[in-house]
Amino acid sequence: MDIQMAGIDHNTAGVKIRECFSFTVSQTERALQEIHKQPGVRGCVLLSTCNRMELYVSAAPAEVSMEALLEKILPVPFADLSYRQYFIERAGEEAVRHLFSLTAGFQSRIVGEGQILTQVKDALKRARELYCTDTLLEVLFRQAVTAGKEVRAKELFTHTDSSAVHCAVARLKAQGYPLRGKKCLVIGNGQMGKLAAEALTDEGASVTVTVRQYRSGMVEIPKGCSRIDYGERYRLIPFCDLILSATVSPNLTIRKEPFAQARKGNCRTQILIDLAVPRDMEEEVAQLEGVTLYDIDAFQSGWKADQTNGLQAEAAHFLAVKTAEFTDWYACRDLVPRIQQIGRRAAEEICWRMGRGLDQLPKKEQERVTRMLNESTQKVIDKMLYHLRDGLEREELHHCIEVLEKIRYG
Repeated sequence: MDIQMAGIDHNTAGVKIRECFSFTVSQTERALQEIHKQPGVRGCVLLSTCNRMELYVSAAPAEVSMEALLEKILPVPFADLSYRQYFIERAGEEAVRHLFSLTAGFQSRIVGEGQILTQVKDALKRARELYCTDTLLEVLFRQAVTAGKEVRAKELFTHTDSSAVHCAVARLKAQGYPLRGKKCLVIGNGQMGKLAAEALTDEGASVTVTVRQYRSGMVEIPKGCSRIDYGERYRLIPFCDLILSATVSPNLTIRKEPFAQARKGNCRTQILIDLAVPRDMEEEVAQLEGVTLYDIDAFQSGWKADQTNGLQAEAAHFLAVKTAEFTDWYACRDLVPRIQQIGRRAAEEICWRMGRGLDQLPKKEQERVTRMLNESTQKVIDKMLYHLRDGLEREELHHCIEVLEKIRYG
């Protein structure tokens, strides 16, 4: 199977390592274009999130080296053994199983979180818009997304935390830290930032959201929140109990020195939560007295005790079935042009056999009827054969196609 994948994730590396391999949208686009032009690569998709960076390519392992491809796009030398140890390569069915499991939410730090489904869809869309995908990756990613949706429809994750934000809130509450009445600052108004603002507001906190001045009139902040210009964030910091940052910017939003200066003379105990990768907050901030800093790796949620047996087994079986459906499609994909050829030959024979009956019609009418007969016959034959493909075992289907190909039309 000509599918290869290489990547790094939270299972192999902490946030300090992962942030070295995080791609912005523009960097992702440049990387895709660079990979796609390499000899032997028919298609590629790059997935970059807070918890992982994974490159998928449609290419024969004998023709393309994943290590060589990574060298083309990574911001640090992949040949450096200190980094290579964090990467995992998968090929063939192993890569397929991983993507299906990932999209379903089983590989997330927060098991069952819903963001990964959107992230996989966006990764495919971005690659498609750059003309970097091929039929193989299109089908693989579409089927993986469909499987992920079906897993969620089965409500296998009903009792899990749905995101890092909700997991962070649950942890603070479990530690006896009430959020009601607390003054919170949320830096970042993207998807994660808005989710954080909403979650904190729902807990009864007073939330202020930062907005870049040039976007002030365009950004819609969550209901119940106030706004402040991003450039004014340090002015508000001395009055905050909790500061959460979740941007997609590669630049730091909180630095130690200006942060320390802003809270000078302030004895307030403060909690800082950094959910960004690359990180938004300078880690030295944690050295300041009264400050507790959490990064995204501090929040994790797996299967609950009542889910570890039945539901987990049901989910694993479901994904195994979906993975098998893709591998069956892959094994039979070479039959598609043969099926279409059989349909064309059948259509040609029917038109030939009806030729005498059409002779009495005007020429233009003959052409119209012949064209309709040709198209309709081919569609019917194709439909029949595609249903056979879905209903027969692989060996039976190949035998059926071989028999039909032996029939001499015309």
